[in-house]
Amino acid sequence: MPSSKLSVLVREAGYERASRRLLDELSDRFHAEGIDFSPELLDADNTPDTRIYFFDMKRPVEGLRPARQLFHEEAQLARFLWVNKHFLGQAVRNLRLTDREKTLAPGSRPDLVAIDTKTRELVAIELKAGHPDQGIVAQAARYMTVLKDQAEAEGLRGARLMIITGQPDEQLADLVRVQAERLGIKCEWFLYSVRFELSRHS
Repeated sequence: MPSSKLSVLVREAGYERASRRLLDELSDRFHAEGIDFSPELLDADNTPDTRIYFFDMKRPVEGLRPARQLFHEEAQLARFLWVNKHFLGQAVRNLRLTDREKTLAPGSRPDLVAIDTKTRELVAIELKAGHPDQGIVAQAARYMTVLKDQAEAEGLRGARLMIITGQPDEQLADLVRVQAERLGIKCEWFLYSVRFELSRHS
C-alpha cells in the first residue's frame, strides 16, 4: 500500500499548490486507473503533510482512518490513554495501566505497561500514532524477548504484547505474528481512532 504526502503528490503532478479543481481532477484520474485512496483528496481536514494511502479499488484496505481521527505523535496518544485509563479498560477488559515508558531491559521501553487483572499477565503496549514502519518488527521482537523474564521477576503468570496503530499494515502485522510464534509470546494488534463531537445545547 504505497503512500505519499499530499504536498508531494501535488508537486509530482506539476503544481506548486493544491486547489479544489486540481484535487478533483487527480481524484478522477486515479479512479479511472482503478486506484483508490484514503483520505479523500478533497477532505477539508487535509494539510500539505497529510499522508494519502493508495490501493487497488478491487482490493480495498480495511481499517484505514481519516487523518482527523488520529494523533500526530505517539506522545500525544500515550498521554491521552494514560489520562483516560478507563478507555483501554473498556476496550480490553481487565486491563489496568501501571506505567509509562517503563524500561524492561536496555533498549526495551514500551510506551505503556499494564497488568491483565484476570489472567495476571504483564502487558507491554507499543503505540504508533499513524502508520507503522518497518522498525515495529524489530521493536516488537525486543519487547517480546524480555517480557517473559520481566513477568516472572514480577511474580506474574505470563506476558503479552499489544500494538496499537492508527493505520493498518497487514504485511508488518504478519511479520510480527511470525516473531510472536517463534518466541512463544502472545501478541495483539489493534487500530484506534479518536472522535470529538459538539452539539448545540440551546
